[in-house]
Amino acid sequence: LRLPPSAACARPTLASPVRAANPALSAPRAAAARRTTTPVLTATAPPTPLTQLASRLWSWGWLNWWVQGALSVVGAVLLLFANSVSSASVSAPALAGRALALAACATSFASTFWQWGYTRLAVRIRRRPERWTAASAASNAARALYVGTALNLVGIGIAIVGAEAIVGNLAAKALTQGSAVVLDGRAAAATVQALDVLIVQANTNTIAACFFGLLTSMRLKLAAATAERAAEA
Repeated sequence: LRLPPSAACARPTLASPVRAANPALSAPRAAAARRTTTPVLTATAPPTPLTQLASRLWSWGWLNWWVQGALSVVGAVLLLFANSVSSASVSAPALAGRALALAACATSFASTFWQWGYTRLAVRIRRRPERWTAASAASNAARALYVGTALNLVGIGIAIVGAEAIVGNLAAKALTQGSAVVLDGRAAAATVQALDVLIVQANTNTIAACFFGLLTSMRLKLAAATAERAAEA
């Protein structure tokens, strides 16, 4: 039997309703796919003068801790070694030079620990930034930097005076020893020895340590002044 053409056209199909409904069902999925694949660009806030000052305090405080601390430790070890193995008979100028070198090394250690406090100030600023302004942080940093600068200048001054005494004693030994033959301990104490050179090296390390501490203070003073100017602008 053959169906009439009208009946053949009226045959129900299952694909046509599904195809008709597919665009409506897939539209939310396509929109969700576009939302997930579209890159989200978030704008990062520029650093404020307060955060820049805290970053400078943190980085330069730790850099000074390692550099000045290492130079001070080397100088202290050389001084203690020279004093422990030297002969009992030491002239007054040599003794004064060693005492001044030890005092300068102690001042360098004090400066190292004080300037390590810059990192603690940076931690306090980062921990409670709402309690700080750029002007107040710069003021606190300037007060701490004033003490650090004074310590380093005092250390350099003491080390320079000690160097005058040490080098003067070495020059006197070099001029008086001539070509004398070392026969006993008293003659050996009157000649230039390797320990005398170690004391000069230790005092030079102390000067270098205090100089780097002074350089750190100057750099952070510039950062504090920049933050204060930015706060006033």
